[in-house]
Amino acid sequence: MTRLDMLDREEIPEAYQHLFTEDYLGDRHIFRVWAHNPEVLEATLEYLNTLYDQLTPRLKELVILTVARTHRARYEWHQHVDIARTRGVEASEMRAIGGDDFSGFDDEEYVLLQYARAVASGDVTDQIHDALAAVYDPGEIVAVGLIVDFYVGLCNYVASVDLPFEGGEFVGWTPSDDRIAEFFE
Repeated sequence: MTRLDMLDREEIPEAYQHLFTEDYLGDRHIFRVWAHNPEVLEATLEYLNTLYDQLTPRLKELVILTVARTHRARYEWHQHVDIARTRGVEASEMRAIGGDDFSGFDDEEYVLLQYARAVASGDVTDQIHDALAAVYDPGEIVAVGLIVDFYVGLCNYVASVDLPFEGGEFVGWTPSDDRIAEFFE
């Protein structure tokens, strides 16, 4: 049971209800908890949207999945398995990340995932940074670092409020295609 109530749309001040339409946020548990402070919710979403615009949707999802796996953050993993499949990430790639195996990714994505894991665990070396800097520009490196940082904090926050999964059950770190379809289609 979550430690903060998940608000229903009618419990949110009218000025912020537009955030909870299907075209915007929808009904995810994390946003229903953040709705206790709708001003912060709205500002956080603006910040995230700016960060998200710095990478392709696919790369952003690969980074987020890597952070979730690094922190064993089941809620974030579960959410982003659902999201990533609509952003060009194949189920086999999710299983690879969930199994801590980046070897099947091309060189540019491989180094990005290595860097995301290193930032998330606080273990960035000159070698990892230099490899990333060889294929990504400084602006992209800033964005990746800030996305990782945000999601590390989010993983900790979600654990602190003990959010349940949408659907009630964890999809798993290496979910089969059938399991993904069962949960999200």
